Amino acid sequence: MKLMKYILLFNFLFLIGCSGEHTIQEDNLHKHTKILSSDEFGGREPGTAGGELTKRYIENEFKSYGLKPINNEYLLEVPLSKMEVDLSKSYLSIDIKNKKRTLTPGKETVFWSKRVEEKIVINDSDLIFMGYGIIAPEYEWNDYEGIDVKGKTLVILINDPGFATQDPNLFNGNAMTYYGRWVYKFEEAARQGAEALIIIHDTEPAAYPWQVVETSWSGAQIDLKREDLGANRIKVESWITYDVASELFKQSGLNLEEQKINALKKDFKPVPMKGLKLNAQLRNKINFSSSHNVAAVKQGTVRPDEYILFIAHWDHLGIKEGHSQINDQIYNGAVDNATGVAGIIELANYFSTKETNRSLLFLAVTAEESGLLGSEYFAEYPPIKLANIVAGYNFDGVLPVGKTNDVIVVGYGASDLEDLLKDELDKVGKYITPDPFPEKGFFYRSDHISFAKKGVPMLYADGGIDKTDGEIKAGEKMSIEYTKYHYHQPSDEYDEDWDLSGFQEHLVITSKMAEKLANSNEWPKWYEGNEFKLIREKSRKQ
Repeated sequence: MKLMKYILLFNFLFLIGCSGEHTIQEDNLHKHTKILSSDEFGGREPGTAGGELTKRYIENEFKSYGLKPINNEYLLEVPLSKMEVDLSKSYLSIDIKNKKRTLTPGKETVFWSKRVEEKIVINDSDLIFMGYGIIAPEYEWNDYEGIDVKGKTLVILINDPGFATQDPNLFNGNAMTYYGRWVYKFEEAARQGAEALIIIHDTEPAAYPWQVVETSWSGAQIDLKREDLGANRIKVESWITYDVASELFKQSGLNLEEQKINALKKDFKPVPMKGLKLNAQLRNKINFSSSHNVAAVKQGTVRPDEYILFIAHWDHLGIKEGHSQINDQIYNGAVDNATGVAGIIELANYFSTKETNRSLLFLAVTAEESGLLGSEYFAEYPPIKLANIVAGYNFDGVLPVGKTNDVIVVGYGASDLEDLLKDELDKVGKYITPDPFPEKGFFYRSDHISFAKKGVPMLYADGGIDKTDGEIKAGEKMSIEYTKYHYHQPSDEYDEDWDLSGFQEHLVITSKMAEKLANSNEWPKWYEGNEFKLIREKSRKQ
């Protein structure tokens, strides 16, 4: 009888312990991902009804966990401009020895402008092939040396020479540098005074097929509402297909394949594309609006002004009528990035019952798909001191690969956060896999980079490719198929059969890392030689 009482007491205490233990639940990840990527949320485009639903959903979740706002606001305003090229009144044409060749929008070209103007016109702008269009002093590389490109239209290759040669001593070899990103190429062309820029699409170095370019840059384009309304940008930013580029080079008496080889040399000289001139007219529909980053804080008990950051972007592409080959016009963005938002919501839920010395900042940012705009705005106009962010964790596009023996670190070899991750992985018999696709430049394509450029150590890691219940690298196949068939397509939809157990495990590991940092005096550092190390040191001194 006495034994039975002890057993019952043990069971009772055990149940109390279990009920009091707040854990990260895979079911919650399914719930949030399913809701956020449902048709009701309409693809979560900022400025739409679906975007409003998304912000309110995240805000209400944060509130329900008792998290506090920043400066009395959960919704932090991000001023935006939205422009859409009216294709019925716009064109991009190349005059080939006085014969006009008007390119077909979508099929052959995508073009837009970041200048907030109703009408933009370019007349008879000479075309120049600029190779990779890079100025990189640390690599002793300058494609613009000795040439004035003011008023000219530049034709440029995507990625950088390191990828093309696979030479580890040239740029960063196979791994894309920031110089390989289209963002940089448009920025540099503007600094040099060019009138327009045409990027030649090539699937392998771009890291995505033409359909991604078409869907990402067609329709309304969102940008920050900048003080100069984009006056410092070039007039026209555009892409053309590789086939069109080959044809244009031929018409100018050039061979594209030969010019690509020439562009790999440090002494490459820009090549005028004789006989070719750009004529363009853009009629823009302009709107100004505001979106919001959604932020909430679990306040620290000892050093509340020091923060551990968890970030994910809440937006996707919305509804694009007429852009899909199928009847479905809703770009639900289940993987990209309902999963990441579900992750930070569940981390907020988990930490809501815990006390930590430092504060925890949960940040769902807007307008990532339009160029990391929400995170850029937060980093440029921070409501808290960025130097006081101890470290950050980014979650973006988590594939439902299930449990894996590894964790992928994008931008591997960056900071002490990788050492902290390894310590936790060692305890559970897992290991780090460096980014298997460094040539795709993922490190520069997500919101953590907005904070890294300000010096904040950031870790961008998620489920691996070495599945525990499948062959080695089986997860790699899923990643390739997602990029090829579903990335930025209506087919990126939630499935009840998804296996998010691996993501749940990764969030548990992340929570343990973050909790240690939150209860320590430690300040993770960038590794020696990292481009952001000096920025961090200066910001901390200030």
